[in-house]
Amino acid sequence: MSFLENLGATIGGGAKTALDKGKELKDVAAIKTQIASIQANLGKLYKELGKAYYDENKEAAAYSDKMAPIKDALDKIAELEAKLMDAQGNVKCPVCGASVEAGAQFCPKCGAAMSSSDSEIPIE
Repeated sequence: MSFLENLGATIGGGAKTALDKGKELKDVAAIKTQIASIQANLGKLYKELGKAYYDENKEAAAYSDKMAPIKDALDKIAELEAKLMDAQGNVKCPVCGASVEAGAQFCPKCGAAMSSSDSEIPIE
């Protein structure tokens, strides 16, 4: 085989190896993306299960040491959300609890009619 034929075969083999490596990397990336997606969904499912379990067992004495910090955090979030609505001049929807601009006639989230007292007095 001549030098040029050898060089051509070497270059051709290198290109095939590079293409194979590129396909392998693409396949690996696709599998990793699928795994990450399933893990994210699994995390969501665990979260939903945990919330359902909390809602059903929040008064259970056996878990009071685990439930108390969750209740404290939920209470603090509610307090801060009320302060946020007040700072924004918004009121709380009496049906769904969404933040609604003061003076609005209907809740943009659930469509409930806002009474005149709801739309004029911000939440404290």
